[in-house]
Amino acid sequence: MFTTRALSSSSFNPITKVITTIFLVLSLSIVTFAMISSNSGGYESSFVVFAQMEKDKDTNQKMNLHTQSVINNSSSNNNRSTTFSAIGTISSLVITVPEDKFNITNAFKVILTGDWILNVHNGTVTNFEANFLASPMDGSMGHIHQITNFSANEDDGSVIILSTSDNNSNNSLSINGTTDIKINGITIWNDAEVSITISKGNNIITIDPDDKDTGNHFGNQQVYGIVNRLIVT
Repeated sequence: MFTTRALSSSSFNPITKVITTIFLVLSLSIVTFAMISSNSGGYESSFVVFAQMEKDKDTNQKMNLHTQSVINNSSSNNNRSTTFSAIGTISSLVITVPEDKFNITNAFKVILTGDWILNVHNGTVTNFEANFLASPMDGSMGHIHQITNFSANEDDGSVIILSTSDNNSNNSLSINGTTDIKINGITIWNDAEVSITISKGNNIITIDPDDKDTGNHFGNQQVYGIVNRLIVT
């Protein structure tokens, strides 16, 4: 005849707690892995963008909304320069306009948010890139645009920017060229024509991809942003 001796609370509780903790950790890990594996690349890319936005949150808050200009007058000529860098943020809205019975309230809208950078050396664009998230306002899954490999048209001549010290709100520069446009890291359009304009006293940037070259993806609308910092040398 066997006798059963109950485990004391001092020996039972620690073992139970350890086993329960291990079980919960393993369960959460398996569920998380399954969710990531079953979803498309768009989910993963969105996670990366949001993580980057959170990482840069403090830095972005330190930037002024108006352009911060740094000018080296010794290398500029009459406040005109062919060597400069600019960075900023994209904050835009794309609205799909129906052919009839248009109502702005019911129109399909997509919010664009992200960053861009432009480098020009001796009148030649050495780099232009933009990375922004497209978030539909209906709550559907967004996607990421990446504009890379920009090449300016050689026939347009040197790129020149005027400093804001000229007190001319109409100061602007316009750059035309071609670029590759990616969605969620995959190149969708190669050598698409695009026009880049910095205007309103060097405060506003406009990115205008060609409608035909991008399959009317942007709805024949421009992408707008802010110039946060302009460095002229």
